[in-house]
Amino acid sequence: MAYTVKIEGLSELNKAIEEKKKQLAEKLKEDVDKGADLVKASAKQKAPKDTHDLENSIDKNEVWDKNGRISIFVGIQINEVFKKPDAWYARMQEKGTSKMRAHPFLRPAFDENKNQIRQNIEADLKEVL
Repeated sequence: MAYTVKIEGLSELNKAIEEKKKQLAEKLKEDVDKGADLVKASAKQKAPKDTHDLENSIDKNEVWDKNGRISIFVGIQINEVFKKPDAWYARMQEKGTSKMRAHPFLRPAFDENKNQIRQNIEADLKEVL
């Protein structure tokens, strides 16, 4: 004995799922962007202030890969003071040297904000889903 099953509404379901994926991607980008702003502000506050060059060079940068995925980085931007992409001065401040103790500013900025960033993402996931 053969049975036939007819499923209706799959195109509408697929459309609804695609819309949720789009909403989720937008919310996640917003949350990561806001999180980067939190980390950036905190890092600027924690950076050594001798000349304010390091503080003024902290920024965020969006990087899109070839698959359309985004990464947002917070760190030292190349500018008129920091002309090299290695950011050696910032690295010496963050990690220290054999002759100078560390003055970390980036890692503590991330550490103090990561729970808030996670909470924002979780709240938006619940909202969208």
